[in-house]
Amino acid sequence: MIYGTRLTQAREFCLLTQRALAAEVGISQGTLSNAERDKAELPSHVLTQIATATGFPVEFFQQAPRVRFDGLPTHFRARASMSAKESSQATRGGEVVAEAALAMLDQLEGPSLTISIPSDKTAPEQAAHALRDALGLSPSEPALGLPVLLEHAGFLVVALPLPSGRRDAFSLWFQGKPFLALLDTDAGDRQLWSAAHELGHIVLHHQAGASKILESEADEFAMHFLTPLHAMRKEIPAHPTIQDFALLKRRWGVSIAALVRVAHRLTIIDDHRYTSLFKQMAARGERLRERASISPVKPRGFRAMAETLFGLHPAPGLAKLANWTPALAEEVLNRHATGAELPSRRVTNVISLSSRRSRRA
Repeated sequence: MIYGTRLTQAREFCLLTQRALAAEVGISQGTLSNAERDKAELPSHVLTQIATATGFPVEFFQQAPRVRFDGLPTHFRARASMSAKESSQATRGGEVVAEAALAMLDQLEGPSLTISIPSDKTAPEQAAHALRDALGLSPSEPALGLPVLLEHAGFLVVALPLPSGRRDAFSLWFQGKPFLALLDTDAGDRQLWSAAHELGHIVLHHQAGASKILESEADEFAMHFLTPLHAMRKEIPAHPTIQDFALLKRRWGVSIAALVRVAHRLTIIDDHRYTSLFKQMAARGERLRERASISPVKPRGFRAMAETLFGLHPAPGLAKLANWTPALAEEVLNRHATGAELPSRRVTNVISLSSRRSRRA
């Protein structure tokens, strides 16, 4: 027996339409559609061809699905041009990786949620300050290493082996736990803002769907969370240059463009200077990609769980547990930090994992 949901997960993760996959394995689109809706069985040779086409083992399709995000309020940090196929690919990837994390948590006990969630009516600035306090950040401390800080606070944070492109991250509440999925990027400032933006959705909009107003509120939250205005007022010089903002970028982890907007909001720079700075960035080719680069921070928890269960080379054990190929397991694990890859002592290697069996003993 196979599960139709698994067919949909694998197909959409691979950006395949029903028509394209059906043609590749030599069946009609209607047959594949019926199989995805659990209204038809597929011959074993067709299932083997689907496994080859999608890169998921036959056993993956025979395992009952445990995670499905459809119908849950999901927030994407993405450009307006993101297609439905790109959204579905990221969502299905999140389901597959979240399911593997839950399978590991069946044998381990991770950190409990340690932050209180404000009501949906809380102002973004107030919520940002409350979350900084809850995460142990001082009023003038940058929120570097945010993905790992959130893991310590009981969030389930995963990184997906998908290029960010027009998508950066998405979040939702799942089984009573906040879930954050990060996509591949080599721009640490972009990743940090995306993580903070999604944190804003998690704490402000946990029961609400998507809208432009909610996106604006999440960005407002991210600005107050990552660049507290009282701290920025002290650190941004009276007549800042691009070089000044580049130095501040390295300290605070956010883009030069975001810092310029903060300086304008604080009236440290006027409209003319604001426009001039952005023109300078455009002339240098830095409006979409800034030269002063910052490395992204990988989340740690997923790999820490795998290492606890399967040792320092956990890909084979993870692949067997999740019914993945070893190659997919290795690809997912590589998006999560080893202990040596964590950026500083401020972001500790310990994720407070323990065996459920030892707890019961």
